[in-house]
Amino acid sequence: MSARPATTSLRERKKTETRTAIHEAALRLVVENGVENTSVDAICSEAGVSSRTFFNYFPSKVSAIIGVDGFVVSPEARAEFLAGDGEHDLVPDLCRLVAGLTDLPSEKRRRHEALRDLLVRRPELVRDVFLLMADVRRQIAGLVAERTTERRARLATALVFAAVGAVMDDPTERDSVDLADWLLRTVEDMSGLVHDSLD
Repeated sequence: MSARPATTSLRERKKTETRTAIHEAALRLVVENGVENTSVDAICSEAGVSSRTFFNYFPSKVSAIIGVDGFVVSPEARAEFLAGDGEHDLVPDLCRLVAGLTDLPSEKRRRHEALRDLLVRRPELVRDVFLLMADVRRQIAGLVAERTTERRARLATALVFAAVGAVMDDPTERDSVDLADWLLRTVEDMSGLVHDSLD
């Protein structure tokens, strides 16, 4: 009985190491050779993995470069979100959903800073990153629309993703703070700012 947690922990650690190796290999090659001259095969060779392993972790070359694996919503997280009462607690529920798809704040900020540096060095990536993140937002908005109207779903999703950006740019170290709560407080601060500006 006691061996199972250790085995699970080792398996998860190995997955994290493989994912990180692929992402860092993609970053190195893109910085050195540019996006067009960096192939999935080259990334696999650099990371020491097969193409099958690559696509088990990332859906595309661009997602590997920026370290985004698609923000897959698990069936459990989807069911929990849809079990909510329509628009009641919609934004708090969405904060919890999005928080469950992201890294810890300090790691997210580190990757965010690395991505900004990469985009400065390789501006040809900007369009691909924009399209990838826009697709993620559309997927989340589609899920939210199952609890409210499409327009309110788009607005709620835009609001929470704006909060994600604000949290990533916050230099304060708050690793012990629950990310969902942090997102919700940020949304409330943004709402307060709008209210004060229009009052």
